[in-house]
Formats: sequence, C-alpha cells, structure tokens
Amino acid sequence: MIDNKTEHLGLSLPNEQNMLEDDCQRIITSFKQLDSHAKTTDERLDSAEASASSLDSRVTTAEGGISSLDNRASALETAQSATDATLQGHATALAGKADQTALEAAITTEAQARAAAVSGEATARSEAIVNEASARQTAFANHDASLTAHDALVKRITVGSLSPVIGICCVEDGGGAGVWFNIDAEGQPVSPPKSYFDYHPTYNALRRVLVDGQMMQEHHKFYYKAFQIASGPFAGRRGRCISPTQLDGFKPFPSFMKNGQEVATWYCGTFAGTNEGGSPVKIGSRPGKAPIVNQNFTTMRQYCQNRNVGGVDGFDMWNIYQAAEIQLLALIEAGTSDTQAFYGRGRVDTSSAANVDATDVATASWRGHIGLWGNVWQMCAGLEVSSSGTVKLWKNDGSREFVDTGFTCPAFDGSNNAYMTALKTGSGNGYDFDDIFFPATTSTNAALGTIPDGFWGRSGSAGNVLYLGANWANGVRAGLFACHLSHPASYAAANIGCRLAKM
Repeated sequence: MIDNKTEHLGLSLPNEQNMLEDDCQRIITSFKQLDSHAKTTDERLDSAEASASSLDSRVTTAEGGISSLDNRASALETAQSATDATLQGHATALAGKADQTALEAAITTEAQARAAAVSGEATARSEAIVNEASARQTAFANHDASLTAHDALVKRITVGSLSPVIGICCVEDGGGAGVWFNIDAEGQPVSPPKSYFDYHPTYNALRRVLVDGQMMQEHHKFYYKAFQIASGPFAGRRGRCISPTQLDGFKPFPSFMKNGQEVATWYCGTFAGTNEGGSPVKIGSRPGKAPIVNQNFTTMRQYCQNRNVGGVDGFDMWNIYQAAEIQLLALIEAGTSDTQAFYGRGRVDTSSAANVDATDVATASWRGHIGLWGNVWQMCAGLEVSSSGTVKLWKNDGSREFVDTGFTCPAFDGSNNAYMTALKTGSGNGYDFDDIFFPATTSTNAALGTIPDGFWGRSGSAGNVLYLGANWANGVRAGLFACHLSHPASYAAANIGCRLAKM
C-alpha cells in the first residue's frame, strides 16, 4: 500500500494504486485529524478574540490615563503660572536681596523637569498602545488568510460533505414520472444540495468554448457504472453512478470513446444546428439564427461533417451516447425525469420554430446547452430501427459500427404517442442498454409513464432513424427524453433539425 501524506499536516492521501478499502479508512483518519486541527485553530481564535477584547479595555483605560495626565499637566501649568506670579511678587518684595537670582533659577529648573517627566511618560505609553494594536491586527490578518486557504482546500477535496461518486436510481416505476433518488456508489440514498453539483469536478468542468468559430460546450471525461443494488432500501433496483476518476467497476462513459480509445474531451453544440452556408454547406452552432431544417438525415449529417476541412477534423452530428451523457448528468442533478418541471418548459406551445437562442427556446436548457427540447426535433446518430423492427446501436467502443441488439422496438400505433413505463436493460457484444435511456415497455397512458416525455416508436418497414427532444407544438410530451423513431432516413420536414458535435 502506498502511504503518501501531505507535507504540512501529515494527512494521508489516496492513491489510485491502493485498494479502496485501504484508502477509505486512511482518509477517514485524515479527516478526523483535520477536524481536530480545525477545532484547535478555532479555540486559538476564541482565545485571540478574548485577548483582543481585553486589549480594547486596556486601550480605553490607557486613553483615560492619558486624559488624566493631560489634566495633570494642565493643572501643573496653572500651578506653575500661580507659582511664577507668587515668586515674582516675592522677587519684587525681596529686591536687593543677594539670593533672589538663585531662587528664581531653582524654581524654573524644577518646573521644567516635572513637565518633561510627565510628557515623556505620556509619549511612551501611547507608543506602547499603538505597537500592541498593530501586532494584534497583523496576527488576525495572518489567521484569516490561513482559514481561507484551509476552507478552500476542504471544499476541493470533499465536494461539500459528499463523495464525488454520485448516481441515480428509479425506485418506483409509473405514476407519470416515476420516483427517483440520488444514490452513492453502493446504491444507498444521498441528498446532495444544489451547490454540490456546482463544485463537482464533472459538472464544474463543463464550459463554453469556440471551436472552429462555433459555440460549443466542452465535456471532460468521467467514469460510469450501472449495477443492480444489493442491499438497503433500493435493493433489487438498477442504479447508475458517475465518478470523476476510474474506480473498480467503473468504465469511461461511451461518449468518451473513439475508435476503441479513450479521449479526454468532446464538444457539443451550444445551440441546435444552424446553417452557416458555404459551398458545401456547413452546419454550425451560432446564436441569433434559425435552426437548419428541411434536410433528410443523410444530408444533415454530411453538412455537419463538411466542417472537417483545412486541418479541422472530428465534427459530426451528435450521437446517442453523447445525448445519453447529457440525459444522465441532467437526471442525476435534477433527481427527477420531469425535465420540463425542473429545468424549464421550452418552446413547446406554439406553431412555428424560433431562433435557436430565443427566450422561450432557452428555457429548455441545461448547464449551457440551449434548447435541448422543443422548437425543432434534433436528429441523432448511432441508434436506428432495422427494417425488421429491431434496435441497432453503435458499438460503445467508439468505432461507430452498428450492432443489431435483437430487441424489437416498441411500435407507434399511428396516432397516439406512448410513454416509457420501464427502461430496457441488458447487454451484448459491443452494446449495453444501460448506456442509454430506451424503453423496455411503453403505454399510451401518460399516468403510467416512468418518464413523462413522449415516445414515438417504430413505424413502417423502411428502417427508421432517431430524433430527440420534440418540437414547438408537443406541449408536455416534449422533454430531454422525448424520442421519435417513426421516420426513415429519407424524411425531411420543417420541424426537424439536428445538433453539431466534435470529438
């Protein structure tokens, strides 16, 4: 076991080569030491504050003493004046006497000595008070700086009071939106405050950047596991957890896989795809523009890939694993599948599309990703329905090679959208349904839904492609998990666009 420690306090540090059970107890011991150190520091602060209060009293007393000295000096001056006047009278009366000059000199010398002594005492005491107050202020400034650094360190290494491993579990299906709970790595319930996600390494790392002149959201790699919870109140249910570092049982989320290799980052369009023109046409991600629509799936994807010129590469239409990453992170943060209720309604109650950054479009947003639902459907690569009705997925190794899962996609009845009542699980060669959010069962009764967003299943026999999010007129059926699989790749319409991505 590697036993690295901090330089100043000698606190045990975790190491990726250690076993988790080894590091856990060492970290607990370190936090107890850190807490004891904080307690001692607080006690010293209390003592310093008491000393400061005492010093303030002494300053007040000293000020009173100085005032008294001033009064005494004034009285002395008055007495000296009276004495001088008396002596002057005596000097006049004793005119002619030989000792008059000596008497005046003696009196003057004594008065000057007494005045100098009083002035020296007052000056010395004032300087002592000023020096003591200055030393106190310096000591408190140093102490405050130390506390600030300490608090910042604790916040960085603990993400509040919770582990950075966080997840979600649907503990009860149906009811319109299911019942969801945040869980820890073992599937036990936790209740993180909103600020937890603001400081969490995975969420905090999301940021807006310019890539090839397009506004994109930068995603940083994290690790993931899906598992059946073994014990506790949610025993038997499926949990999904993320971790900013790789732990036992965790794998890189598939959105960070490219040609069998892990990548550190990928980029998602901040906005739904826009027409940036050119020859050939390029899809972009720019504010103040209408979404690009009325293109079939194959053409739309080619327009995304047209950005890969002049040394630029990696641009494509966003895919099912990238969309699923956003769905998972937003679900964990909200603790509910009702994204409209938690994040915003979106442009879902009107009769036409608006610009990609319009006010109502922007209410359907999550951590900088604008208009994720409503306005126009967004084509998504990597999941299709075969001509025989089975679900095909890109392999989760980033090879972008389709594999047929053999699972028959729930059907669309031609008039009524359905709702996901239970999520599909199970895995095979190159795929795992726990990597995405797809229904095992559906119902046209919204009250039975575990996710409140609409699901339009397979239709016809031509082989269908995937759209996400719903459009301007879908009302409550729109949302981050809304899914449409009823049209072939050749279909194009004014209410169907896409979203750009880059890896």
